[in-house]
Amino acid sequence: MWLRASEQAVEMRAFVGRGWQTVVMPQTTRDELRRQRLREYDAVLTAARSSVAVLMQFVNGREARAGGDLLEEAFAATSVEGVNDADLFPPAVWVALRQRDIDATVDTLVRLSRKEFVVGAHEELDAGYRLTVVEERRALPDVELLQAQVARFLHIPCDVVAIIASWGADDPRTAAEVESLLEQRFGSVASGAAESVAEREATGEGWAMEADCAPKRTGGDSGAGLTLSSAEFIALLNLTPEQGAVLKTLVRQTVITIGINR
Repeated sequence: MWLRASEQAVEMRAFVGRGWQTVVMPQTTRDELRRQRLREYDAVLTAARSSVAVLMQFVNGREARAGGDLLEEAFAATSVEGVNDADLFPPAVWVALRQRDIDATVDTLVRLSRKEFVVGAHEELDAGYRLTVVEERRALPDVELLQAQVARFLHIPCDVVAIIASWGADDPRTAAEVESLLEQRFGSVASGAAESVAEREATGEGWAMEADCAPKRTGGDSGAGLTLSSAEFIALLNLTPEQGAVLKTLVRQTVITIGINR
């Protein structure tokens, strides 16, 4: 007698003697196991956010010593031993770290990740009436790879970055160690450069398309203008982190004027 997949319970089979013993797991037990796994998944995301918060200190400390250079492309081009170039993180991840946006960074890591977390599994009959196991999976942020890529880009041993990340951003040792490591490799922060790129992006300073920088209007174009910072423009169009990174790169290099097609 065949059972429909919708009626089938998850079974745990153990070979006993010469026959099979089938134990049917109640629905309540399966739901409890799934909830437990979801709690474990949330715990992994919480740990990832803690690590990302520390990496943001490394990124912003390096940005403060960059002298205006764009670092996201160099970060994306940094190789990691044993990792294919196609699996490395793109410039958008560095930009999200620079902006101190923990949720955006973790969301980007999840979208790009090849690591998965199994939430649960159940058995069902496929089209050929074969019993198969169907797993519910969720992507995991690959924090270890991010640590390795940041460490390689900053010329810091990966295990050192991993240890400091394990302390958390609120540990009093973290900021001092990050500053010491960066100063040894890239020198002290230049006078007037203490304000990070992330702070300028958050306020829109430096990226605003000011009216006196825009081309003068003539003839029928003598209407009122609109000045937006890159952050405001990204929010207005609801751009993805990757699209926002491209826009900010363009704004840093030129003045953008949006006209009207006639």
